[in-house]
Amino acid sequence: MTDVVSEHIDLLTSVGLDTRAHYRQQLDSHITPTIGPYPVSGMTYRHMAGWVRAMSSKGLAPKTIANVHGLLSAAMSTAVRLGYRTDNPCAGVELPKSQSTHDEMTVLTRGEFSLLLSCVAEFYRPLVVTLVATGLRWGEATALTAGDVDLGARPATLRVTKAWKRDGNRHWFVGPPKTKRARRTVSLPEDLVDVLLPLVAAKAPDELLFTNTVGSQLSSSRFWTTTWTPALDAACRPLKADGSPDPDAPRLTKRPRVHDLRHTHASWMIAAGTDLFVLQRRLGHESITTTTDTYSHLLPDQQTAAAEAANRALGGLTLAFGSEPRGA
Repeated sequence: MTDVVSEHIDLLTSVGLDTRAHYRQQLDSHITPTIGPYPVSGMTYRHMAGWVRAMSSKGLAPKTIANVHGLLSAAMSTAVRLGYRTDNPCAGVELPKSQSTHDEMTVLTRGEFSLLLSCVAEFYRPLVVTLVATGLRWGEATALTAGDVDLGARPATLRVTKAWKRDGNRHWFVGPPKTKRARRTVSLPEDLVDVLLPLVAAKAPDELLFTNTVGSQLSSSRFWTTTWTPALDAACRPLKADGSPDPDAPRLTKRPRVHDLRHTHASWMIAAGTDLFVLQRRLGHESITTTTDTYSHLLPDQQTAAAEAANRALGGLTLAFGSEPRGA
């Protein structure tokens, strides 16, 4: 099994070095130690179901199990193409579902975001405002150069053509964005233009727009530790000047991730009536399915509108339940 999955990873033609390295890590951690020694031709549905059950028993998260199963299933499909076996034993295997009772997505109101922003170090506020105003991914926003921003256009725009990636040795480099659809032009609200204007004016076209305080690549982990977490702490537990708790001060009751700024942007766009197809292009989703699966729960008004449309379509019709159909 190990050799077949490894061959599948080698044959992939549309993934980056970081993704390929991640697949090999999954192979080494979750496939080779358990079913790696077995011949691919002898694997059955029973083996696959047992393997999934074993991962679940070890306490692996449902999302992790789904990701590893996806890799193995894709490798089995490749094995079929190469003539190693005639079917995919992973097909139909039920995967464990998350038992979490809370929504992993945290969306902020404008007031909540304003409170959080006030606690962010001033140097990083332009980045945080850009993330919530555009919905860019962290790796896209922090790879922007001044030349990617056109503040003279009407409306002003920024062009997403690259993102931070990791190579096989986990070293950072700037490469193409996540997918073909991720290459996109994003229009900017006027308030963001005012924020970015002095930043863009002070940099050469090829300089990074957002950096750390010494002008280098902005690390997501370091930003989380030194900037984002302290801002959350300050917003959730406001203090008086003497350092004691301030029970009367406004406080944040949520602890969003940086990525939740992307979800917050999508939520605000939907609330403003943005069509999901437009939102798909703005967020750089490869498929509209991703957009609808992620944000359809934020569309209660559309469900009401659909019901009202169905009601109008049925207007004037009399539905007599329990009566014999005519001509019966």
